[in-house]
Amino acid sequence: MLQRFIIASFLVSICFSSSVTQAEWNHPQTKKLPHQHLGPFIKLQNGNLLAPDAKQSLLSTDQGKTWEATPLYQEPSRFHTSNERALLQTKKGTIVLAYMNLAERKFHWNDKQGGPQPDCYLPVYIVRSTDNGKSWLPPQILQDHGWCGAVRSIIQTRSGRIIVVVSQTIANPGRHVMLTYYSDDEGATWNHSNMIDLGGSGDHDGAMEGTIVELKDGRIYALIRTKFGRFWEAYSTDEGASWRTIQPSEIPASSSPAILQRLESGRIVMLWNRFRDPDRKLGRREELSIAFSDDECKTWSEPVVIARDLTPAGKKYENRVSYPYVTEITPGELWITTMQGPVRLSLKEADFLK
Repeated sequence: MLQRFIIASFLVSICFSSSVTQAEWNHPQTKKLPHQHLGPFIKLQNGNLLAPDAKQSLLSTDQGKTWEATPLYQEPSRFHTSNERALLQTKKGTIVLAYMNLAERKFHWNDKQGGPQPDCYLPVYIVRSTDNGKSWLPPQILQDHGWCGAVRSIIQTRSGRIIVVVSQTIANPGRHVMLTYYSDDEGATWNHSNMIDLGGSGDHDGAMEGTIVELKDGRIYALIRTKFGRFWEAYSTDEGASWRTIQPSEIPASSSPAILQRLESGRIVMLWNRFRDPDRKLGRREELSIAFSDDECKTWSEPVVIARDLTPAGKKYENRVSYPYVTEITPGELWITTMQGPVRLSLKEADFLK
């Protein structure tokens, strides 16, 4: 049964503006979204908007002003969708949501004993809809071992292959590695790539929280979060089945993930956190920047800060506007939200091209 969520726009404006006044600066060429949902969002082939929530999907027929909720799970007590998740609709119309199941989460890490312990567990699932989100098929487990630290990126290639980026923990020493799962049958069955292992030691070290985009020459390009003061990059020449070229990128970054997306203009957009003070490596997640590439991720436009957390020091653990999602709602109009921090913005691509 559908549950109707009608959000009064003036209440959203009052509540959200209060939060922004206290803690957040936004670029003057951005606007507030008409809602506070996290996303990620997709524009369905019928023109409606869809986004996931913890236990339901949200559908809007009026560009995000109001939303209808549909249960994602027939057994909701067994599933809780992580805030880090990835969503797409295939060319054939199948909606695929990839996520970690927080209902099964158990974090158990001991560096002196090799890092992740045998019962350290956070599995990855997908759930699919074949009717534009009106109903959902039973969840399918994608990665059934170890701890997955992130699911943030999913694409469909020109050939029709679906590729999902996940992470996994390995031991001795404990660290994260990145890999991709891929499907050639609308998400019914899956295979996985080799691991990208950059070494490291610790529960926030290694190859973490990757994002991918298909390049015009057919290669898949990945940006990977690291603790090295910049992203690492990787290339796949077989649509995510294997990763062979793995190297440091030229993109300075704090230890926080980026998001990449191909736009209707042909450009690729990137959102990420730079250090506010790169020399002293201060301000890891308090500024969110945007940049564009016209040459398939070889070079990028000058970064522009679009959001900044102004919460006074000591008011919380760390000032954050991080873990971004980006959705192109109409050609050139981008919705940007963050999992950490209150960013809920729209902007025009043309306003940020230099």
